[in-house]
Amino acid sequence: MKSYITINLNKAESAEIRQERIRGRTRWSVFGILIFLLLAINVRVWMISSGYNRVIDQKKSEIQNLKEQIKQLQSRGKNLSKNDIMSFADLEQERFLWASNLELLGAMTPDDMAITGMRFKRDKLTIKGIALTFEDRKDFEIIDEYIQTLRNYKEFSDNFSRIKYVGHQKVDIRGQKIIRFEIVASIRKGGKKYFS
Repeated sequence: MKSYITINLNKAESAEIRQERIRGRTRWSVFGILIFLLLAINVRVWMISSGYNRVIDQKKSEIQNLKEQIKQLQSRGKNLSKNDIMSFADLEQERFLWASNLELLGAMTPDDMAITGMRFKRDKLTIKGIALTFEDRKDFEIIDEYIQTLRNYKEFSDNFSRIKYVGHQKVDIRGQKIIRFEIVASIRKGGKKYFS
């Protein structure tokens, strides 16, 4: 009888070989994902930069068009008469600057007082506000002191022919006693006609 060596060729691969194959696939998968992400980021950056380039080109063409329009206007030219220049100077001198006057009004208003509303109608500026009350001072004294401050501040009062007290009312809001008051300032006639 002959003895043979039998080899099972269908034997499963070893655990080490399987683990090595899994590690290899994982490495290639991570590498593929990283390559894909880098490509996607590069494509996105390219799209953004091309968008910026389009905007820059558009702005350059707009600037060029404006320069051409300015050249056309300059070439046409218009001679201004002495009357045009003088009327422009009058307009500049007689202009009433609301921004600076409102800024002055805010600076002159004390911390214990607040402007709650303003209305301009028929050359009169109506100022409504509130003020805190004090036990040692009369309500009218508080408002009168504010009106005197407005009148004494030349830069503000020169724009108005008169600044007068209209009335006040004491109210109780959430246990706090305050004074509601109203002041009217009339624009100086024949002076400032234009508002900006």
